[in-house]
This record gives sequence, C-alpha cells and structure tokens, in this order.
Amino acid sequence: QHYKSITFIEKMLATRLYAKSITVGRGLVSSTLYQSRKRRALMYMPGDDIRKITKAASLDLDLAVLDCEDAVAVSKKAAARDTICEALNSLSFGRTERGVRTNSVSSGLLEDDMKSILCNTTPPDIVMVPKLDSVDEARLLNTIISECTSEPIPVIFQTESAMGLINLHEIIKTLIEASHVIPVGIVFGADDYVSDIRGSRDIDAVVYARQKIVTYSRAYNLQPIDRVHIEYKDLDALKLESEKGFGFGFSGKQCIHPSQIPIVQSAFSPSNEQLEYSRELIRSFAENQNAGKGAFTFKGKMIDRPTLLQAQNVVAMFDIL
Repeated sequence: QHYKSITFIEKMLATRLYAKSITVGRGLVSSTLYQSRKRRALMYMPGDDIRKITKAASLDLDLAVLDCEDAVAVSKKAAARDTICEALNSLSFGRTERGVRTNSVSSGLLEDDMKSILCNTTPPDIVMVPKLDSVDEARLLNTIISECTSEPIPVIFQTESAMGLINLHEIIKTLIEASHVIPVGIVFGADDYVSDIRGSRDIDAVVYARQKIVTYSRAYNLQPIDRVHIEYKDLDALKLESEKGFGFGFSGKQCIHPSQIPIVQSAFSPSNEQLEYSRELIRSFAENQNAGKGAFTFKGKMIDRPTLLQAQNVVAMFDIL
C-alpha cells in the first residue's frame, strides 16, 4: 500500500533493516534503499559552486550533499537553488547518493528551498534539514513538504542545539507519524551544539550528546552520523576519531574535504579480520546450539546470544557494502 496511508506501527516495521519492499509513489521501492544504504561518508559542497559540485560527482562517495545552508551566503541562496537544480538535472553521480541540505525551518527559507528542489525535473535522492529543534518545527516541515509533492520523501535531520537534543525523542516520533516524511538518519551538528551550550569542541564536551543521538537513532532504526573533523589536513587524527565514532555506534561521519572520504569510509566498514572472526563465531554458535550448549568459549572469550548479534551486525554491514 502507499506509504502515506500506513499506520505508525506499519511505518516503523517498514523501516526495519530487513523490511519487505513497500510501494512508494512512482513504484516499488525497497525500504532498504533508505535504511540499509550505507552513508559512511557524507560530504558537503556549496550549492552555488558548480565546480565543486562537478568534482563531487566524480568521487567515490556514499552521500554528496549540495548545500543551501551554511556554505552559502544569504545573498546567494536563490542562485544556489538554481545551481543545485541544474546539477541534479545534468550531472551523473554514479553510485553516489545525491542529497540537498536546505535551510532550517526557522530561517523562513525552507519553503522556497523545498519548492525548488522537489519540483525540479530531477529531485534529489534525499533531503537534509538542519537545526530541527521542536515538534512544532517537525510538523511544519511535513506541511511544507506536503505542499510541494504528493509523495513522502526520505529526510535526514540535524540535531544542533540543546533544545533539539532535549526534544529529540518527540521529534523522531513526530516524523515517523508524519504523512510526507520518511525519517532516515540524524546528523550531529557539533559546532552549533557546542556554541549553544557555551562549551568547547573537545570530544569530552559532547559525549552525552553523541551517545544520546546514537541511542535514539538505533532505537528507531535511523542512521546516526557523527560530527565533522574540521582539522581536515590532520588525517591521522581523522582516522582515530572515525574509528572511535564507529565503536561509539555511529554509522558514518560528515566530511568537508575529498581527502577525508577514503579514511572515513574505511573506518566505518568492517575489516576483513572482523568479518572472518564474525563468520567463524556465527558458525561456532550454531554448532554449539546444535550440541545443546548456550554460552561457550570462542578464541578465549565467553560467547552468548548478545555477542552473536554483534557478529551478525558485522556480516550484515558487509553484505550491504
């Protein structure tokens, strides 16, 4: 049935990792197109810079985000919309998912952004909405989208303030119930967040926010995407931060320079060693279950069902890639 008419529970089930295919607008679209598609590296480029957008189209990148917000001067917003629409119509991005970051609901520019990109000959694959701080803003977002298209669209939203973090649970539930939004992921806007809480950019200052975003994302089968590493020339530090983010539960990371992409995408992918270990563990678990054993020892570690689930997650991630 059409996505816009399904109930809250059915919509939750449809966003599960292995949910069955559902009918959306133009035809049969698997929900895995949204929820299981890997978004390890997400890179922004200014929406008014066709040179950088053209460059992004040639990169081995999971998600390219053409930006109408922070990367574009106020006086260039209209020009950015035109350039983005032109790029979507004319450029081939290969395997790269094409996203557009709009301006926020509170900016007063969102309606013009949505009309431009959603009514374009070639709309983006996904839309990112920054600074979503309240349930009222989430509802208004749905209303604006419904005025531009009859179909629900996949949306990633950004949590970038103390109020947005406080309201995160209710915002997620509101978007899940919304008629024209398919919530896909949550991006942590760390720089705006630390400015809002009068904090520093030190990783210890944002532990609570990062873990809350991961927890709520995973509870509702959304993809949590970690902060930007702004020291873009320090690739060793980027690698370390990316690996820690992967261990923290994030599914990907924001990038601001092409040199960051391979490091981030590698860090948010299981290694060959992790994959082989996980496959062996799964086989060993099945053998021990058949032998009537619950917990057992595997390579010096005590294994039970939660450990099995972790191994299955690794294999499932590899299969998606």
